[in-house]
Amino acid sequence: MVSYFTIDSTGEVTNFQKEISNMMHGFGDNPNPNAATVVLVESIVLQQLRSMIQEALNYSISRGAKAIANTDIIYLMRKSPFKLKRLYDYQLKLDRIDKSRSATVSTPTAEAVIPVIEDDKELVKKKRTHIDVIKDLDEADEVSQIKFDVIDYLRKVRASKLTEAMSFEKYEAYHKARCSSFRSGYGISKGFVKLERWINPTKELKITLPALEVLCFLAYETVAEIVDAVFLIRQDSKKKSGDPFSKFEGGYFCNPLSLNNAVYIKSGYEGVPAITVAEVREVLRRYFTPRVGMNGLFYRNMNNDLPVRYIAI
Repeated sequence: MVSYFTIDSTGEVTNFQKEISNMMHGFGDNPNPNAATVVLVESIVLQQLRSMIQEALNYSISRGAKAIANTDIIYLMRKSPFKLKRLYDYQLKLDRIDKSRSATVSTPTAEAVIPVIEDDKELVKKKRTHIDVIKDLDEADEVSQIKFDVIDYLRKVRASKLTEAMSFEKYEAYHKARCSSFRSGYGISKGFVKLERWINPTKELKITLPALEVLCFLAYETVAEIVDAVFLIRQDSKKKSGDPFSKFEGGYFCNPLSLNNAVYIKSGYEGVPAITVAEVREVLRRYFTPRVGMNGLFYRNMNNDLPVRYIAI
């Protein structure tokens, strides 16, 4: 299988295979993920991000901006309050971790402000954070009413179940995998250089740093959603006619939804098989299958009516 790497103007090859492999491991895949599966997931993430950028570019042009900002990317998420809530919490966590980001929020600096000249006076205007944009889009206060992040909870429960019987060496490797992301490091200047080179190798589009931060979050969520869906497919494949508890037999899929019947789950990490290409393709087939009704499989204008769908949104 051909890798979906990108080559920039300097001839440097950029890919995220190592990071995606670690992320899949952290989300519950085998410690040595299938190489072909990693390449496939990488291609899916890259295609999804570039589609988001193209759609966000249209919003950016319509409001007369010269660059794609976080507002344009977050606008794509406006119909998903749970994802907006996760992005909201994501920025709060970054504000605690990244000292430079915390300083930007508390005290305006040269990097944090936009000079605006009006009547021969230079005014200081603060950049809009992700939280500011989300509050503007959340007119019905749906995001603020979400008090429990069920997605994060289920992933943490799965991770806890996987690590119950781990040795220290394996847990250390698993912890490092859990820390992997599309962000190459913390800091205002160096955090998303690799990500931008990957999705925008020719630099024909201008993407602001906050927009890259949101794209980093969505790329991470795309990998997580694919792995989550694979475990659900594995659970479905365990069903046997006449036995309502058959799908809970064996714990190698480690689906957190089955923890209500914990007696049917085997703790531990050793038996987790690597996610295959066929399982990822089945995830895509189920996700992108048109709905019934006017957008059904036999609707003649189906291709014109179906909107672009994003796995992470």
